[in-house]
Amino acid sequence: MHRRDFIKKSIIASTGLGAACCGGKEEEKIKVVILGFDGANWATIDPLIKKGELPFLKKLKEESAWANFETFKPAKSNVVWTSIASGKTMLKHGILDYVYLKKNGIKVPYTRADRKEPMIWQILDSFGKRSTVINWWCSHPPDKIKGVMVSDHFRRVIRKRVKRDNSSESFATSVFPAEFFEKLIRVEMRKYPKVLQETGLPNFPGLYNPESPWAYAYKLNLLKGFPIFARMDAFVEKISDYLYTNVNVDFFATYFRLPDVVQHFVLSLFKKEYIEGVLSAIKTNTLTREKHKEVIDRISGFLKPVYRYMENIIEKYITENRDSNTYFFIMSDHGFSLYDKGYNHYGLPDPYQAPDGILLIKGPRVKKGRIKKASVFDIAPTILNLYDLPVGKNMDGRVLSDVFRFHRKKRYKVYKLKKDGRMKRDESYDKETLDGLESLGYI
Repeated sequence: MHRRDFIKKSIIASTGLGAACCGGKEEEKIKVVILGFDGANWATIDPLIKKGELPFLKKLKEESAWANFETFKPAKSNVVWTSIASGKTMLKHGILDYVYLKKNGIKVPYTRADRKEPMIWQILDSFGKRSTVINWWCSHPPDKIKGVMVSDHFRRVIRKRVKRDNSSESFATSVFPAEFFEKLIRVEMRKYPKVLQETGLPNFPGLYNPESPWAYAYKLNLLKGFPIFARMDAFVEKISDYLYTNVNVDFFATYFRLPDVVQHFVLSLFKKEYIEGVLSAIKTNTLTREKHKEVIDRISGFLKPVYRYMENIIEKYITENRDSNTYFFIMSDHGFSLYDKGYNHYGLPDPYQAPDGILLIKGPRVKKGRIKKASVFDIAPTILNLYDLPVGKNMDGRVLSDVFRFHRKKRYKVYKLKKDGRMKRDESYDKETLDGLESLGYI
């Protein structure tokens, strides 16, 4: 389904992997690919793997280094994804929440302008490495890097097309370099019925249970907004495919949101009595381990088509890859926890810890098996070390050295953010970001 849309083309990266680490006589070239899926978690993936519903993910997990990906409170997506890209805590990188109040009391979302530390693609850029980055949180306006940067604002152009609004040109500043805007705006923006047909996703609004105690989710337009979220991810998939096959880079990263979106409204698909009974048992500390497993398995069942879509995307990149020196980092920013007030990933009471996400690392010199400990802060230093570049001296993560079948001496350097001029706030971006956050119940 997806593979026939994917151009079978080898991408030869231009980044050096030192011969000393690999035993080769000549410098080898590597490429790093990050595939990010918000909210994906082993707790709901593993039951489907066990049932044989996700055969490629099962095989991939067996052949990769994998981990329960440790995150932190508050497990808010924009905060955590910025930590993944910077290797630093939120107090260092400056993205502290979804929104903040200006002096006049007006809410505004955090944007790229609020970042205080360089992202991994900016560091690589300083060494002459080329990157393609698509749809990352807090990436608008896009960084001016060698390669292509598509900010998290560009995906929203589909809403303008739906409304027959001719103002799509206002999105031109969401892509860098500017000439790629005209190329990407021509990529197919599939309508909702076609998205469902080609991805295998169900029409979740049609599964809504009006007797659910989570009916407010529907009134807040989260469930009603699923068609837009689905179309956005499908659009991100298409532009990611296009850029991956047409732009030669050393580093590629793209981000998808649906696993998180669906889990935010999944309890609204259950019957009222069932969920109320479960949450009451949690509150009174009488929920058995067997009952808890039953609930998670049922949530997993609703997520099956979402994870199958995720699996298809991952399989497409891995199986169509023709470069033997590509390293894949497949990850999420957090999982979800079932507690007495619902099913969520932030705002959890003590003693609930931030729920783990997923991490898979696959490459030619990766040791398969479980990684004992890996956190969201470890990705940036690990990738820098993989490229044989200095690790950020003030990064809060560590190099996952045990993952690789080679040893490289660690070097360190302090990386500082280079500002490219004062940025004015993009009012259309702010409004649509706030609308999206409200629909998810984040603000």
